[in-house]
Amino acid sequence: MKNVRSLGLRALALRVGAGLSQEELAARAYVSRKWLSDFERGKPTVEASKVLDVFQALGYEFEVVPIAELSSTNE
Repeated sequence: MKNVRSLGLRALALRVGAGLSQEELAARAYVSRKWLSDFERGKPTVEASKVLDVFQALGYEFEVVPIAELSSTNE
């Protein structure tokens, strides 16, 4: 993912796919519904720790891999 907007859209898709409302996911991630809404809309100044909390609440974690590795796995 290249920017906060793409992260926010991914979180939105995962939330909807899990059948969760913004209120439900916000409670699970210990963030406000407004913060989650801002993040899903791509607000560029979101806190990284809260982003991680949201994805953890959805059952996901981040792994840092070299860009070259990403290119070879997407072919």
